[in-house]
Amino acid sequence: MIVYYVDNSIHQIPSFIYIAKVLGGIVLTDGADSKAILDQYYPEVTAEYYPTRKELQQRLRELRPEAIVQTDYSKRYLNVDFETVHIQVFHGTSDKTYGLKPQVREYDLLLLAGERSYRVMKKAGLLKDGNYAVIGYPKADRVFRGEFNRDQAVKDLGLDPAFPTILYAPTWRDAKFNTSLSKFGREVLSQLPAGKNLIVKLHPNTKRYDRKNYRMVKELSEENPRIKLLGYDHDVIPIMAAADLLIADISSVSHEYLSFDRPLVFLDARLFPFGRLKTWVWRCGPVVRKKGEVWKTVEKAFAAPEAYAQERKTAREEIFYQPDGHAAERAAEAIKEFLAKRRQGQA
Repeated sequence: MIVYYVDNSIHQIPSFIYIAKVLGGIVLTDGADSKAILDQYYPEVTAEYYPTRKELQQRLRELRPEAIVQTDYSKRYLNVDFETVHIQVFHGTSDKTYGLKPQVREYDLLLLAGERSYRVMKKAGLLKDGNYAVIGYPKADRVFRGEFNRDQAVKDLGLDPAFPTILYAPTWRDAKFNTSLSKFGREVLSQLPAGKNLIVKLHPNTKRYDRKNYRMVKELSEENPRIKLLGYDHDVIPIMAAADLLIADISSVSHEYLSFDRPLVFLDARLFPFGRLKTWVWRCGPVVRKKGEVWKTVEKAFAAPEAYAQERKTAREEIFYQPDGHAAERAAEAIKEFLAKRRQGQA
């Protein structure tokens, strides 16, 4: 028996759900929004909702799964009182240091997206023989299998596919102020050039924890029919399929968008100096540091879409191991192999 746990962080669902489709098992959640999304979009996967931690823990005791797959550092929260394997699949590949927390060491098996994840975590001393597998990025399998059509994706959002479409996907206003919303959000939305569509895909945590910026974005988006606001969507990949260019800051979104090989523009809204590791992916597009320059930079990027093509290619190769659309299958095999060795006392 394999269990997958997710709280109400709905954006984490695509990081494990495709593994669950291959491997089977039960998804447990104490998030009402997560349960609604699982039921609506993934009915073929069994999902159970328990509103309290006590009820969740009781269900885990009943199931006694051989492994619990997690997308965040939830091992201590679950605090199970029986022996099981804790597997970390992570919920992004961004350059934030969140993926390098000491809690990584508490997991028995780490599933890594590619060479870059391996190299960074190895340098941080988080890897040891037998506790990891490089499998690729299941969330992007659909892209690498060629399942998306740009024009249809634009139409699905209610926009005109004849217009160039830009996706603005800022991260949320976390404790480290990584978001570009406060500095650049109003400019991006209020100065949209004629003849262009703008999709604003907010991090789900923006609506939950940053009401001021959310209200600003909502008000401005309602003033322009060429702006589509997606304030609480769980899966950014189909939205990316509609975009001819991405405007981003510090987020896994910029890594994931590389799978489409389209231009990027980065917004530097730092209040404090960012380390070089944190802005590693910024090599893949121009960086805007001053107000008033966002749309001029976007226009230049549209005019020269191949300007950063080589940088995008090398970054994509580092981030995504074997981009053939079968990362979920490799993840399932890695889990089965690890559990088999564990039963034999070899792991």
